[in-house]
Amino acid sequence: MKHSNAFSQRLFLVLCLAALLAACGGSPSPEVETTNPASTAEPQDATNTAAPNVPSAEDATAAPTPSPTPTAEPVLLPPTPSPSPASRCQGLSGTLEVQVLVGPAEAVGLEPVAVGDVPFSVISQEAPYWVEGQAPIVYEAVLEEQWGRYTVTMDLEMAVSGECMGEAGGELLDLVLEMSGEQLVVVESEGFNGEYPWAGTHALDLSYPLEEGATAEGEGWVVVLHLGAIP
Repeated sequence: MKHSNAFSQRLFLVLCLAALLAACGGSPSPEVETTNPASTAEPQDATNTAAPNVPSAEDATAAPTPSPTPTAEPVLLPPTPSPSPASRCQGLSGTLEVQVLVGPAEAVGLEPVAVGDVPFSVISQEAPYWVEGQAPIVYEAVLEEQWGRYTVTMDLEMAVSGECMGEAGGELLDLVLEMSGEQLVVVESEGFNGEYPWAGTHALDLSYPLEEGATAEGEGWVVVLHLGAIP
């Protein structure tokens, strides 16, 4: 009987000790060291961390995408001007009929006028239209009387120069006619023989519309325009 009581007492002490340990949280559990596989892994080569971006054959042969073409603004062109009428000066030609008073011949009743024609033409193909021309005038008149002979001769070189100008339909000839030469009067009678020479140059300023028969005149001279070919 005594043995049974002793066992019961021991059991009671064991249970009390267990209950006391449970109330105090029990013995601490040993810490378990966890290992991070990533931290222990050896570092990889940096060159192998990313795959190179190598274009495929399809990408290499693909045509580039064209950029959009900007739309050009419409350009308004000015109206085409109508061609101007051709100038009648181009290719113009004609003659100047020159009449010069011969004073010594008029004084004795001889033919008083020396007449000659001076041809001219436009020598340029475009404006300004330059005009040139030349020709001689030869005059001779003789008076026979009982008292003797009276002779008048004159040799003149005529030269014309100038310009044909103006708008189509209103062209003008602006010319200079230069006369240079000599004149000789010879008087012959019984016991007398006299010569009276003269030489000189004279210039005339002439202006004409392009009209057949247009005339310019002054003291001792008349110059009439005769037109040849007019385009």
